[in-house]
Amino acid sequence: MSVLPNTTTKGADRRWPLYVLVAVVLVALALGVEAFLRAENFLPGENISAPGIRDVVVSSEDSLYPPPDTAHFEEPPETIFVYLSVEELPGVEGLEARVERAESRSAFSLLFDREAGIEVLDEQEDQLSTGENGATGIMKFALATTSGEPVPPGNYTVEVYGPGATGEEDAVAVRKLFVIEE
Repeated sequence: MSVLPNTTTKGADRRWPLYVLVAVVLVALALGVEAFLRAENFLPGENISAPGIRDVVVSSEDSLYPPPDTAHFEEPPETIFVYLSVEELPGVEGLEARVERAESRSAFSLLFDREAGIEVLDEQEDQLSTGENGATGIMKFALATTSGEPVPPGNYTVEVYGPGATGEEDAVAVRKLFVIEE
């Protein structure tokens, strides 16, 4: 009588899939908690630190003068217009706008979705008059995706940089926070 050898392996060799599964679940949980906390701490609003800037408005309307401010978009717009009301603002030529998006997405989409590029377009006509003390009027620029699709949902921060109140370069003159829902 022949005895067949025992070719089965012990359970120790099969534990690695369990460890990988536990690690993936922990990473997904950590990403979900971080996204939730980031979304909870975000409050739309504005902070104007430059003395020559009177108001900042965001809207999906393209108009000659600032429309009512929209801090919360219920649907993603094609383009977002940012209006700055300025009065005797020196150094208007040196202003630069930057946009940043923070979004709360699922762990799966964080790993596999492509990021939509958002750019600041300064092709809008400004309604400015310049005098001895600086520019007065309305400045306007737009935010749009590089792909031409609607601006994706998320929490947005637009910052306008320019000469600060103490004269330092590249200081934040205006910070505007708003939300786009899905």
